[in-house]
Amino acid sequence: MKLKKKISYKNLDKLSKDINSKGFSVIKLFSRNDIDNFFKSKIIDNLNSRNLIKQKFNRKNISNYHNIIKEQKIHKELLNPAKRQIDLKKIFYKLNKNLHISNLVKNQWGENKYEIRLYFKNKIRKNFAAFRLARPFKKFKDDVGGAHLDLHFNNKIYDNHNILFTIWIPIIGFTKKYTLRLSPNSHKKNHKIQNMEKQKKYISKVYKDNYLKNFKFKRFDMKKGEVIVFHPNLLHGYSRNLGSITRASLDLRIYNTKLI
Repeated sequence: MKLKKKISYKNLDKLSKDINSKGFSVIKLFSRNDIDNFFKSKIIDNLNSRNLIKQKFNRKNISNYHNIIKEQKIHKELLNPAKRQIDLKKIFYKLNKNLHISNLVKNQWGENKYEIRLYFKNKIRKNFAAFRLARPFKKFKDDVGGAHLDLHFNNKIYDNHNILFTIWIPIIGFTKKYTLRLSPNSHKKNHKIQNMEKQKKYISKVYKDNYLKNFKFKRFDMKKGEVIVFHPNLLHGYSRNLGSITRASLDLRIYNTKLI
């Protein structure tokens, strides 16, 4: 008979303390099986359903996406924000039962109720998230967006920092060459609107290079199943893929439904 693992309550407040002090925390949230057999499979199924190329993707060749999809026009269509969405209903329980996530929102928001939402052009999809694919930067310069905040979404500017948290999940690419680029402690600053670029190239409202020079950015080596949970006012992005394979990642956002 298998013995059930005891739940450890040690350092239960660490996630909340990390986010308050430095704006982010790396935690173990999923299993290797979740990454390989759920998230990766969902991304592959989404790409294969689009019928844009003859060659089908699978778990062996998805990291070689950059050698299969070289045309920017096809890449842009495959990564169309309206279509690169995956359903998380079958794995929502992992978040719902995670004591660290529940404790985080309870500490910050006063209750442990939240919703996973994906916003796009005034449409809301519950329990959905968007995936991203970034080819090696050496050959493909336009696969990553500029540095920005997740606080401002759906073409609106918000000022309440209790509105959401982002969970960044690496699916392919776990070393510093691939992982999310973020600026520790930048969540404590007031990032003024006038420091944003006036552009329509990226979905997010990105900040000017001259402003970003005031901040130091870091990247971290991660293990499969680990995620980065971060504050909505934390500067992050322009995470160039400095490796030799295609990076795959997932952006998952949990929202405070009392505020939106």
